[in-house]
Amino acid sequence: MRKILLASTALVALTSVSAMAADVTISGSASLIYKNDDKQEATTGGDLASASSMSSETDVNISFSNTTDSGITATLNAGFDEGNNTDDATATIAGDFGAIKIALAPASGVDANYVVSYDEKADKAGEGSAGSSFGLGGSTGESIGYQFPSLVDGLTLAVQHSNEDTSESFGYGASFNAGIATIGYGKMASNTTDYTSVNVSGTLAGVAFGLEQNKVEAGTSKDEATLMGVSYTMDSLTLAYETGSAKNESGDLDDYKQIAISYAVAPGITTVITSSEVNQIDTTNGAADVEEMEIQLKLSF
Repeated sequence: MRKILLASTALVALTSVSAMAADVTISGSASLIYKNDDKQEATTGGDLASASSMSSETDVNISFSNTTDSGITATLNAGFDEGNNTDDATATIAGDFGAIKIALAPASGVDANYVVSYDEKADKAGEGSAGSSFGLGGSTGESIGYQFPSLVDGLTLAVQHSNEDTSESFGYGASFNAGIATIGYGKMASNTTDYTSVNVSGTLAGVAFGLEQNKVEAGTSKDEATLMGVSYTMDSLTLAYETGSAKNESGDLDDYKQIAISYAVAPGITTVITSSEVNQIDTTNGAADVEEMEIQLKLSF
């Protein structure tokens, strides 16, 4: 009788857990990429050997979500790339009090927390090579963020604390949706470096646009980048263009432009062609211009 009771209790507990974790979303993609690089050495003007390569990328994302009777929503999100690395792991608790998000950022510095997400509004062309961007940094470790409850329609406020490899940083940000466009501001600061981003993004006559001004200041060093991107979708075809330029206290560093064409061949199957050109104005350390063509076949589920 005792064994039956224990088994029954375990079964009830299992069904309760399943009910609580009912909202589970699994998505992902696999891409086959052909890339052709044509580079020119900026210091001498001499051509470097062109190179072509084949590669693949895989990404899987799993999301769990549950809402309690009191209206509190708990979400766990985990993303994995082709190297079996966690490239996006977050846990969020949200309710009338606002939202708290804990994010685990990998060595690449990707951070899905609130303040950092106010950045990268001009990224429209996606793949390919790009010049310097100087986006919001100070977030190469774990971070915790708090998004305040909305007091005014369209206004979002957030703060974020990050535990970096060598230091800690604190940031704050705000965005306001004015209807035709959203205006955003974000700032992250450590004990040595300040990162700032001001941006405008939105959609006008079917054209999505993004414009951002990013700065990085560390002592007497000041880096600055201006980026702009637009995209337009017609049925299964998406056209995108992106351009940017960067400079520091000594002068111009580089500028770049990207053109991307994406076509949905069938549900879950997309081809993407990207053309990128980077002009390295600063020739320090043998910097080289880059001209790149990339063709990608992407399968999504």
